[in-house]
Amino acid sequence: MKTQHLTKLNAELSAAAPRLLPSLRVLRATAAPALGRSSEAGLVIEAQAPTGRVHRLWLDVRTEASPGRMAEAARRLKTAAATRGYPMIASRFLSARMRQLVREAGVGYLDLAGNCRVHIGDLYIEKVVDHNPFPRRGRPASLFTPISSRIVRAVLEEPKRLWQVQELASAADVSLGHASAVCHRLSDEAYAEWAQRRLRLRQPALLLDAWREQPAPAPAPQTLAYYSFERESARLMRRVSAAAARHHLRHAMTSFAAASVIAPFVRGVSAVCWYIDDALHADRWVRALDLRPVDAGANALMTIAPDAGVWYRAHAVRGVTVVGSVQLYLDLCAEPSRGREQAEFLRQKVLKY
Repeated sequence: MKTQHLTKLNAELSAAAPRLLPSLRVLRATAAPALGRSSEAGLVIEAQAPTGRVHRLWLDVRTEASPGRMAEAARRLKTAAATRGYPMIASRFLSARMRQLVREAGVGYLDLAGNCRVHIGDLYIEKVVDHNPFPRRGRPASLFTPISSRIVRAVLEEPKRLWQVQELASAADVSLGHASAVCHRLSDEAYAEWAQRRLRLRQPALLLDAWREQPAPAPAPQTLAYYSFERESARLMRRVSAAAARHHLRHAMTSFAAASVIAPFVRGVSAVCWYIDDALHADRWVRALDLRPVDAGANALMTIAPDAGVWYRAHAVRGVTVVGSVQLYLDLCAEPSRGREQAEFLRQKVLKY
């Protein structure tokens, strides 16, 4: 069965080579023997660059591509193909993490989705396609969807912990099946590893970086803008906390206001931002705090929580309830004015990875 899949994939890559290799004129594509025991199958593509020079691309074709094995495969390929041609890893789809590992090994790549990287002397071609048109059954399409990211958030909040899948499912409030799928995806992507049937992070910093670089969700969470006559941010935060306790309203501070009580870096908080459960509670907040809706100059911002994961690890600091450190980092990174500076300061002082 695996041989049949390889033969089919080889044929698909050969047929699609002219489309997948922009700026090159594909002259021929032929099957080649595997390079070494770790290789599955080979494909040689001869292509002409715009300069007229003909290059030989030696592809290690893989039906089962996971980042955990990709780096070693790329290193072996670079050595084995050194005298045969330009080494490339090829598969049906290579995730961003896989492409990163292959690139770091000094090897090119190609997949049927359109991802491509070729770097031979002055010739440089790179194309990025993040959408996977061939999702693997039983694995989430992304680690960073609202539900899947609950698992990611939990492991990032405790990066040194060994997690049982059941513990993660309970902590993140997701089904056992979904927790298991996300855990295996984390392992596949080489962000985590299994030890004694428990999951532990290997690369928390890279995982957080990958989450930070995700496109902004669409539609964006709804934020309601108001003006408070209490213009001093620290006092307004205390008023918000008091109103929440008095009226039994769930909330958690975020952005610069939350950072000012956890790891202050940027001076002068111009607006206090906090998460609320839903728009139905907004009127209760408005009445409790005597807020006025405004189109500009808001100093009180209420964001409707887009998912229950927002509340994970919310905690009180000096009487002010703030979001968890991972959520705060991500929210700060999304702020256009000095948010990234404050986020990195928080990361250095609190997250420490």
